Amino acid sequence: MAHEHSFEGINRPNEDGTVTELDGLAAIKYKQDLYKTSAGEVTPDRIKSALETYQSCVREYGPVEEEGLPLAVNIEKIVPIRPLLKGLPEAFADPLTGIGADLMDIDPNDIDGAYYEKCAEHLQDVMRNEQRENETAQQKALEKYSELDTPFYIHSGISKDAFDYIEFYILFLAILCVAIAAPTFAGEYQTGGDSILRTTKYGRNQLAITKILAAFTLFVVTFLVGITVHILILDAAFRTDCLKTSFQMLYSIINLLNINLGQLQIILAAAGLISVLATVSCTLLLSAKCKDILTVLLISIVVLLMPLFAYVAMEATWLSTILPSGGIGMQNNFLYQLANFNYLNIGGMSFWTPHVILISAGIELFVFTFLAIHSYCRHQVA
Repeated sequence: MAHEHSFEGINRPNEDGTVTELDGLAAIKYKQDLYKTSAGEVTPDRIKSALETYQSCVREYGPVEEEGLPLAVNIEKIVPIRPLLKGLPEAFADPLTGIGADLMDIDPNDIDGAYYEKCAEHLQDVMRNEQRENETAQQKALEKYSELDTPFYIHSGISKDAFDYIEFYILFLAILCVAIAAPTFAGEYQTGGDSILRTTKYGRNQLAITKILAAFTLFVVTFLVGITVHILILDAAFRTDCLKTSFQMLYSIINLLNINLGQLQIILAAAGLISVLATVSCTLLLSAKCKDILTVLLISIVVLLMPLFAYVAMEATWLSTILPSGGIGMQNNFLYQLANFNYLNIGGMSFWTPHVILISAGIELFVFTFLAIHSYCRHQVA
């Protein structure tokens, strides 16, 4: 598996006019030194002053994206203030189309004191465009946003890719756990060993419960050790200062969660564990019902990947969220649901997709485990 920091890169200008390409840990260290000056509370005054610096550089040298701006000026003046400017195109986006504003078109005086009100207005526009028929969803999103602690806090240096790796690792662990769970009951049906075990004193109910408890203990330990090591490597590479950054400063300025990136890591790990255990409980139910391991494995992998394909085909729907693996995958994963504004509506009520994913997985974990025990006890030896 690739290292979390191997995708980082930046060009560093040298005093003699040459350029050094940095990547990996060297790039992270260099970027973090550049971003140090922008660390702290994201107040309207600091955003205004960053915008004024940006606009004066562009007026002097031409657009940042073009060749006119010397690399040394970009590194010295623009890169350190980039994190503070990140939310501006969004906050001043076109209310009807949602297209982000150009930084050169924003009047620095419009930021004075009213920056966070402008962000809330943008959320209102987004929700009106995305949930036109659902007043409840619009209302819920605005209420959630009004509870955020402002000003936001920033300590740049960690990238979105680092969090994508956490979700990718959870998907890898889910596939591994499903493969380990598949033979739990079906393996002994296949070998005929089960018909002997059934005749023993504790051969039904207690055997089923013991097997399931042993399997869950193994999966919980495997998951917790794996994800903890993964996150510790991540935090060692990017340093823990970055974890104080508000969720909104890495993803979207109108995200609804009042958390920082350190809390985000814990939430992703906890939600991942619940989703993995719910998926495994479904595999155990199939293992208790099917007569051979291959059938269990194939159906389990289809169930595991179905939310991913359902989301690609139809975006956020009940199908992509209520299956046990609803929070595991690529575009449909729990991280992206937290960063998005997907609401599912039924009978005038609106539910935010991360809540649907967690509640469904929690219920399914208990229901499938109970059904697995029940199915095993009722299984008739052919």
